[in-house]
Order: sequence, then structure tokens, then C-alpha cells
Amino acid sequence: MITGIVVKNMNGYFYVQDDTSTIHECKVRGRLKQGRYSLLVGDRVTISEDGFVESIHERHNAMVRPAVANIDQVVLVVAAHEPDINELLLNKMLVMIEHADIPIVLCINKCDLMDSDTEAMVELYKSIGYDVLMTSTYDMTGIEDLRHVLQHKVTAFAGPSGVGKSSLLNAVDPKFAFQTGEVSDKIKRGKHTTRHASLYSLDADSFIMDTPGFSAIEFNDVSLERLPTLFPEFSQYVDVCKFNPCYHEHEPICGIKDALEAGHIHQGRYDAYMSIRNDIESQRKRF
Repeated sequence: MITGIVVKNMNGYFYVQDDTSTIHECKVRGRLKQGRYSLLVGDRVTISEDGFVESIHERHNAMVRPAVANIDQVVLVVAAHEPDINELLLNKMLVMIEHADIPIVLCINKCDLMDSDTEAMVELYKSIGYDVLMTSTYDMTGIEDLRHVLQHKVTAFAGPSGVGKSSLLNAVDPKFAFQTGEVSDKIKRGKHTTRHASLYSLDADSFIMDTPGFSAIEFNDVSLERLPTLFPEFSQYVDVCKFNPCYHEHEPICGIKDALEAGHIHQGRYDAYMSIRNDIESQRKRF
């Protein structure tokens, strides 16, 4: 028996990379298809010599969109400028990842273009408690720090288009672009399709997860009660709220609104909370 990690799922075949970095093309045993969950990219598995997945190891997390398992962290990439940071989109993506209970590293790429507004935003997210990494492929700022962050982990990269995710990965490891093509050749597909999540290895136990769909923001499974808990800076003020649950909108004696008025909670973060809350309520009304 061989153990490995699922790096690709295509046309009913699963591609499993073992501890020697060899990729095996596998099918799933029928009995596993009736199991408690479907096999996902990122799953640790045991496979047979004849190319069948025999067992799926226990997961420590999983996401629905994208459909992936066992992510150790998400590096959420935005650009200092070109394109400018969309604060609402950034906050929505942070909430989505918080809901999945996956650690987050916020990466401000193109930091050579930073100005005072970007610096203020960096300080905001640091004050909330997020790890913030500054990078630039123009002058190679922070690339070594990023390499260190990626070691011994399965890391999903997410963020809007145009922020330089691919350039960052190529700066971290020049063979990344080659490897995406190599894996595509192995499974007889064209260059680096983005229709399915894929894993690419930096070394034997460090993987990059390419995650199409991470920017598709949906809050279908987030309840109104859970939403405030996905804003870490809210936690120290909720005990002041008179009502439980408190939705921090029209209620009297609300710790969140008091903190907002006192400047302890950033207006943009509160606005994002209300925007997501309205999204959730609109989805409920549709159903």
C-alpha cells in the first residue's frame, strides 16, 4: 500500500502524489463512493499498487467552494495598488475564510506602490490580529518571508484577479510555472486549467493549492447569529449588548455600535458586516 495526497481530480480519475513525489493515476473503490464524504483534492489517502484509492484518512477541515480538504492556511493576496484594494471584497473574503476556521495570512503584494492609505489599512488589519505580509516581485521584497510561511503546510492562495498571485508563486519557486504544465501533461489536459482545484508541491510536505472559486463569495451556510463571531474585533464588545442574540443594528445598548462610535471598530469593517448581513437576509427571503 502507498500513502499520498490527492493533487488533482479530473474526469473521474484522482491523481495522488506519494512521499517520493511520484504521481499515481487512481480510481476510487465502489465502497468508498458510498462513504460519508466524497474524495477531495487535499485528502490524504492510501492507494493500492494497482491504482485504487483504498481509504481516505481523517480530515481536519474541508470547504464546499472550492471543494477542497485539509488546508492548513489561506494566503489572501491583495495589491497595494493596480488594482486598488476593494475593501468590501477583502472583508467578505476574510469572513468566508473565518467561517471555514482556516488560519489566514493577509498578503499585501506590490508593496512598492504603497501610499499612506495602504499603510493605514495594513495597520488596521494588524490591529485586528491578522498576520500581514508585505511582498513585491518588482524588488523581491518579502519573498523569503513568504517562502518561510509556506514551509510544511498546504496553503491555498486566494484573492482578486490582477493582484499578482502567479507572479508571487513564480518568485517563490521558479519551477512552479513548469510544474503546472507538467501536471497538466500527466493528465492529458491543456496548460494549467482553472476549472478544478489542484495541488502543486514546493517540496515533499509543502503544497500550494490553486483554488478556482475562492473568489466566488457566498454566505449560504452562514447564520445571522454566527456572522458577528467572524469579525474578530467584535468579540471584546459583545458582552455589553443587552440582547442575545444582538444583530448590532437597531438594538439599544449595543457594545458593537458603542465601539464603532468610539472609533474602536473601523467603519469599513462595520459596513462590511451590515452588507454581508443584508446578503444573508436576501438569500433567506429567496428561499
